[in-house]
Amino acid sequence: MVNERRWLVVIFSLYFFLAAGYSLLMPIWEAPDEPAHYHIAKHLARFGKYPSFKQNYEAYQPRPYYYFASWTIRALDQINPAFTTYALPKEYKQNIRVRERRFDWNDSNYRFLLGVYTLRWINILFGALALWFNWKAFRWIAPAKSTLQLSALALTSLTPQFLHIMSSVNNDALGTLAGAILFYLAVRVSAGSSSAITILSIALAFVLPFTTKLTVLPISAALLSLVSSKLIFKSLERRRLLIWGGAILIIAGLLYFVFPEILRSAQGEITWRLFSLRKNALTSKYITFISNQIIQTYWGYVGWLAVGLPNGVARWLTVLGATGMIFQVLRLIKAKSREPQLKAWIATFTIAAFTILAVTRNGLTTGATQGRLLFPAIGALSMLMISGWYAILPERYQQNLPLLVTISMAGYTLLLWFTGILPVYYQPFLD
Repeated sequence: MVNERRWLVVIFSLYFFLAAGYSLLMPIWEAPDEPAHYHIAKHLARFGKYPSFKQNYEAYQPRPYYYFASWTIRALDQINPAFTTYALPKEYKQNIRVRERRFDWNDSNYRFLLGVYTLRWINILFGALALWFNWKAFRWIAPAKSTLQLSALALTSLTPQFLHIMSSVNNDALGTLAGAILFYLAVRVSAGSSSAITILSIALAFVLPFTTKLTVLPISAALLSLVSSKLIFKSLERRRLLIWGGAILIIAGLLYFVFPEILRSAQGEITWRLFSLRKNALTSKYITFISNQIIQTYWGYVGWLAVGLPNGVARWLTVLGATGMIFQVLRLIKAKSREPQLKAWIATFTIAAFTILAVTRNGLTTGATQGRLLFPAIGALSMLMISGWYAILPERYQQNLPLLVTISMAGYTLLLWFTGILPVYYQPFLD
């Protein structure tokens, strides 16, 4: 019998230990767009106003994360302003995708910027909260299969790229937390929750993408489609449908009234990503390039796309994950109505499918598309990857699946550290 509490302690302890390791091993600014994210928060803290798009290319992002980060920086400034100074050494822009440091930190210019590290560590906490919501969703999806729940949690929490992104300064961690909350609510709604949960789900589906990160939008769309189908099929009375429709319009109107600038910026961003197309987007060369980039940056590709897991490992993990999903689809089709948690599985598949399609479509617009944009749905994706394999394993192997996943994923992080991060980035200030 699996000791669930002990396994939770092990998995979360490993998550905190490995994420903290990434935060300390990766030099400041080497994470994706970290200088821009920190600059916005620092600008707010020092000047009390939001930078323009000309000053910072991330200025179109939803703003709440940066206001929160600016409060943290202001608090540290009360102790010592040197802790939070925005220091940007010489940048080697040609070092994107090159196994070299992009920023010239050395023993003469290095400063321990506590503001940067504090925001990194706060994001680790956001990631932990996202894991907790994913865990709660797993318990609703497979209530009688604790080893499946633990295996999915281990895969989610110990994926190397997830650990790296959660330990960097960015709004991805808050977006991942928002996605996990919506995933949990989607499962609850599908399972037949109360009207209060449904109303909360509708409200957060509208609010969270525009207050955290727009990568949450596919999950919001999936959740709203699940809520709509439930209301249509279970609330056939016109009066109830009108009440729910009116409530949705009121929530949307309030959102526009409270966040007009965010919505206008988001509208332009969504229009660009949905309706534009690169000139070479539909060529086999570009599709191969962007597919490899998404795969690599989902499993482990750090330091401005310079250091990552071996390509064979990333592709092997992708094949295993995709095969597991296929096995689970076939199992559910075969089981049909005999599967007691069928609606929860449908919700999980809907969220995963909407997110994969959105990231794939985004890849046809911009070559900057990365696998980390899937992280708001990483819980749903991990559950589907693991569930198919779990279903075909004999019972004695099912009991050992959490151990196998934990050892494998922690091992991949150590592989990334010792073959990439340590040789390239270790002691970057003592050259």
